[in-house]
Amino acid sequence: MQVKDGQVIGAGFAVNLPPGISVDVSANSESMHGFYVALPPRPPDVPPNSAPSRSYRYIAFDTKWDLGDMPSLDAAVQAVTGDLIEYVPSYLVNSDIVVDANLPARLGTLPARRLVLKFKNSAHKQAIRQMIIGYRARDDASAIVYLLVLNTTEENFDDDLGIFGKILAGFKVTNQ
Repeated sequence: MQVKDGQVIGAGFAVNLPPGISVDVSANSESMHGFYVALPPRPPDVPPNSAPSRSYRYIAFDTKWDLGDMPSLDAAVQAVTGDLIEYVPSYLVNSDIVVDANLPARLGTLPARRLVLKFKNSAHKQAIRQMIIGYRARDDASAIVYLLVLNTTEENFDDDLGIFGKILAGFKVTNQ
């Protein structure tokens, strides 16, 4: 994965970043094959790895290769909703996780689902995790599952959703 000229380029995708957004493309608990944006956006002169590792507000993008257990978008969504704690790090959660919405969506040209999860975070604040799950079948290789995640507090949701929407709008599938 590389960041070049305001764009993140990875396995079968590119994301045009909004102005002023810096990303960390190193592997972390939220993104093994994608990138991570701390909210509010870090100033460009602050190194990406200086962000707190246990931030409650962030945007993460990740890719997973279907190894037979997620052969469709519906199966990928079921994998997430069937094991929420695998998709919401336990250090963030201080209550039950509730699936508040499961809606149709698009991720670039791909069909996707928008999940809205609610829970109390470890600081006892009402938290919202919005996940866009996209699925890309490929004839000559394993399918790719794309996950775009916004993790924020209820009080910051409206502000953070704007940045999340800009990153979502900048996503496109590539032939890589």
